[in-house]
Amino acid sequence: MLDGGLGPAGRGSAGQGAHKIVPLHLGEENVWDFDGSSMVNMSKDQQFSAMAWLNKLDTFKSVGDMRTWLTARNPLLDPKGLKRIVVVGAADEGIRLVELCGKRGIEVVAVCDDNPKKQGMSIGGTAVRPVDALKDIHRNLPVIIASHRVLKALERIRGMGFRHVAPFALLEVLDPKAFPPHMFYDGWLEDLFAHRDRYRALAGLLADDLSRRVLDAVLGFRLTLEADTLSPIVEWDLYGPASLLTYGEDEVYVDGGSFDGDTIRLFIERVHNKFSRILAFEPDRNTFQRLVANFAHEIRVEPINAGLHRKKATLHFDNAGTRGSIIVEEGGIEIPVVGLDEVLGKDRVTYIKMNIEGAELEALKGAEQAIVRCKPTLAISAYHRPSDLWQVPELIRSLCQDYRLYLRQHDGGVIETVLYALAR
Repeated sequence: MLDGGLGPAGRGSAGQGAHKIVPLHLGEENVWDFDGSSMVNMSKDQQFSAMAWLNKLDTFKSVGDMRTWLTARNPLLDPKGLKRIVVVGAADEGIRLVELCGKRGIEVVAVCDDNPKKQGMSIGGTAVRPVDALKDIHRNLPVIIASHRVLKALERIRGMGFRHVAPFALLEVLDPKAFPPHMFYDGWLEDLFAHRDRYRALAGLLADDLSRRVLDAVLGFRLTLEADTLSPIVEWDLYGPASLLTYGEDEVYVDGGSFDGDTIRLFIERVHNKFSRILAFEPDRNTFQRLVANFAHEIRVEPINAGLHRKKATLHFDNAGTRGSIIVEEGGIEIPVVGLDEVLGKDRVTYIKMNIEGAELEALKGAEQAIVRCKPTLAISAYHRPSDLWQVPELIRSLCQDYRLYLRQHDGGVIETVLYALAR
């Protein structure tokens, strides 16, 4: 379904898929032959020289230079010249895109979404239709995917013959004044330009060749907004990176951002129901009630109605007009938070997962004692803010040197970039 995307529907969905490496083409340049073993016999210096997108960052003299280059790659998608578009995705971002187009005099020819609950609803005066309705649309019209899950939608729409397909994020990056960015993309190019040295340092911190390929592909996507850049390195099995994680029979799992328990179910399945304890943190009251109901039969799962942060407090969140949840001084929704060290005390933990709307850095600081004392496996989202990609691994390394760091991508877009830290 396309509930804001053509990828897996719902939060935290994970589809099974074989990890396959195929040639990666960057525009007209075939810069890297991913044959599954191309880097095995390279020295680290050779590996760095093969990181085409990381090296590409060094060719720009300014953020304006980057934006000019990106516009030249997408001349028919330049926000300043857009007259008519098709929108795919009728969730929050699709609604926001249609509203912004109305303000700028851009005609929305069609809005498409495969979610039956959205079909027939009117957005800006346009009725939502199934994606297959695109067959009646002229193939030269630009199609904008209003979703953070881009790759599968891109492949499907291009397969229908459309030539100019891009994520909403491209408009946000090219013209942030006209199309205010979602928090995921706010300052994207600025981060790439200002922190090129941090990304090169991160490449040196990563523990395996695949992590460096993932980093380069993610940088490529952030620079070009072309989701097929990610295609060679995506592992669709969320929090299940191939040949990386192993489990004992007495795991103590902390799930930061449990939602209604989707990632808990994944964990229990992977450990074959052999575990000691699960601490499930979910601050939203309504979602928390579903979480409690879903695991009422399982005494080893302990739902906690709070988010993870540096210490116990009440924070105020604002959804910023659907552009992501941000912390504000007052107003918004009150969210209870707590530090993991405050909850655990001296109890042990073996595995910590965090996907908590950009609060990962503060939550890691609130778990410092447990991390140093227990050295649990860490699976930390590194995409809610552009700088999370380098700040999360830097912080983990500063908290504890006894970790090997791995980067994996579990979806075809900005979301589900995960930093794994495994004790040496």
